[in-house]
Amino acid sequence: MHVISVISTKGGEGKSTHSANLAGFCADAGLKTLLIDGDYAQPTASSYYSLRFEAPCGLYEMLMQTVDLNHPEQLISQTCIDNLDLIISNDPHEQLKTSMMHAPDGRIRLRNLLQHPLFAAYDVIIIDSQGARSIMLELVLLATSHTAVAMVKPVVPDIREFLRGTVTLMEELLPYRGFGLTLPPMKVLVNCMDYTLLAEEALNALTTIIADGTYSKADIPPVTLLETQIYDLEVYKLGHTRGQPAHRLEYQTDRKSLPAAQTMHDLACELFPEWRDRFDAVLKNQPKGDKE
Repeated sequence: MHVISVISTKGGEGKSTHSANLAGFCADAGLKTLLIDGDYAQPTASSYYSLRFEAPCGLYEMLMQTVDLNHPEQLISQTCIDNLDLIISNDPHEQLKTSMMHAPDGRIRLRNLLQHPLFAAYDVIIIDSQGARSIMLELVLLATSHTAVAMVKPVVPDIREFLRGTVTLMEELLPYRGFGLTLPPMKVLVNCMDYTLLAEEALNALTTIIADGTYSKADIPPVTLLETQIYDLEVYKLGHTRGQPAHRLEYQTDRKSLPAAQTMHDLACELFPEWRDRFDAVLKNQPKGDKE
C-alpha cells in the first residue's frame, strides 16, 4: 500500500483537481485506489466524480472514531470509476481541526487508522489536503508513507509560499522522528505551467533552489523536483466539468504541450515506476468511460 499526499499551504494550487486525476489514472491502470478528501473547507475531491454508492459516513466519523472500520460500507463510497473508492470530506463546520488539536493522538490518528486491514486492500491511497497550515495538514503529512507531492505554480509568490509554508511545516514535524515516525520525501509538482518568460524564470529559480539544497537549513527529508509539469490547459477544467479524469478526454493533441493522458502517465510513472507497464497499458487501451 502506497500512501501519498498532495499538499500545499496555499490554496488554489490545483491539489484537488490533480489528486482526482492521478487517482483516476491509477484506477484505469487496474490499481485498487482510494481517494481521501482531507480538505474540510472546500471538499472538491468529494464531488469530482459521481458516485455509484455513497457511504453514510466520511472523514469526520473516521477521525472521530465513530464508524466501525470492520464495516467498510459505512465509510467507503464507490465512484463511477472502476477501482476507485472515496472517503468524502464532511466537516463543514471545521470541528475536526479543534478535536484533533486536543486529542492526545490527534496528529498521528490518521496514520494509525490507515494501519487497519480495511486499507491493506488498496494499492494506492491518495490524500487530498487543504491549502493552509493547520493540524489537518500535519496529520495528512504524518500519515504519508510514500511521497508528499507538493503543488506549486510557476510564479514567484507561490514559490515563496512553498518555502515559507510547506517547507517550514515539514521542519516543524521533525520532532516526530523521536517517536519512530518517518517523514516522507517531498516531490514538487509544477502546475499551470505556460510558455511565458515569467513562468520560465520562476521555474529556473525553483530548480536552482532545490538543486542547491537552499530550501531548508534543517535535516528534512529530501526535496526533489518532478520532471513532469502540468500545463495550464482547458482539458483539466473540462474533466472536472464532466466528472471524468482528464486523461480520458485527451490522448492526442496538436498543441506543443503534451496531451493530458501522456502528462498523467508520466506523473504516475515518476511516482510509481514499479507499475510502468500498467500505466503504459492505459495509453495503449485508451479507456474513455461513459462520457466523452
